[in-house]
Amino acid sequence: MLVFSKVFYVVTPFLCRLDLSYNLLGDEGAKQLASLMGPGPRASALSSLQLRSNDIGPEGAEALCGALRNTRSLRRFDISMNPLGKEGGLLVVSLLQKSPELLELLMGDTKSDIDDVLVALAAVLRRHPSQLKVLDVQNPRIFTLQEDHTVHLGKMLRNNTTITELYLGKQRMRDDGARQLVDFLLENKVLRVLDLRCNELGAEAAYSLGTLLAHGSELVSLNLSCNRIGEKDNVEGARAIAEGLTHNSKLQHLDLNHNELCCQALSLLGDSLQKSNLDSLRLFHNHWDQPSSYLFHTILNSRMRRQQLKADFTTSEVDQHIHICKVEVK
Repeated sequence: MLVFSKVFYVVTPFLCRLDLSYNLLGDEGAKQLASLMGPGPRASALSSLQLRSNDIGPEGAEALCGALRNTRSLRRFDISMNPLGKEGGLLVVSLLQKSPELLELLMGDTKSDIDDVLVALAAVLRRHPSQLKVLDVQNPRIFTLQEDHTVHLGKMLRNNTTITELYLGKQRMRDDGARQLVDFLLENKVLRVLDLRCNELGAEAAYSLGTLLAHGSELVSLNLSCNRIGEKDNVEGARAIAEGLTHNSKLQHLDLNHNELCCQALSLLGDSLQKSNLDSLRLFHNHWDQPSSYLFHTILNSRMRRQQLKADFTTSEVDQHIHICKVEVK
């Protein structure tokens, strides 16, 4: 980074996007990068800085946030997968407070404290004007199962009029946390993408989310992969989501992979597709049988839909037996 800083020092005022993701940058490298952008607003044209998956800690975060406070052109900041910890996470929150022009903040998997960093983040977004549209806070450090942070995030979302994409994966969110979050989201009309992958959501959480879908939700993408909605052959969660889909005209993408959905749950979802506008579905990693396989074989080959359903699986018929095969979805 010392060599990099010397080479690019002269052209720093003209840099628009800088991507140094997946390298070996530590605190010293971050300090060198900060010196490249300051003192003063030297990186006056920088709109995107991506530092994903390096080794930047609190000291490096302090130097970077200090330099970026003077960069008013910054719209995207990706510091994900760096060991910022509690101190570094709070520094990024402080940067957001002083950078209302920032549009995308990605700070997932940064070992940030869920009680302090996430609560502080929610408070800043609730009390201070911001144009933030994309927020990624996946996989924080969790020291409690009280789920107080979901209440703070929910209160923020109830009044927020800018955030359109929210990523809350690996938060150990359970049914009660999802219920509280949905209670606030019922008043939100701007959120378009909600990612709740890799949590502990069961049938009751699915019931809450089904209620959200059925009552005027503006979501176009909902990711519920790697939860436990169909645990122990429970079909009530799938039934609630299926009913929500039949009353929802906005949702276009739904991911329910790795939810232990049984054949009856899959069939309930299949029946709802005939009344929904869903365009994309990910469902392969569940428990298929012949009736549910045949139902989706009919759906995927139907010409009655407005447009063909894009799924992460396809079907084929061999000797009057329907086979489900995985396909890659871009």
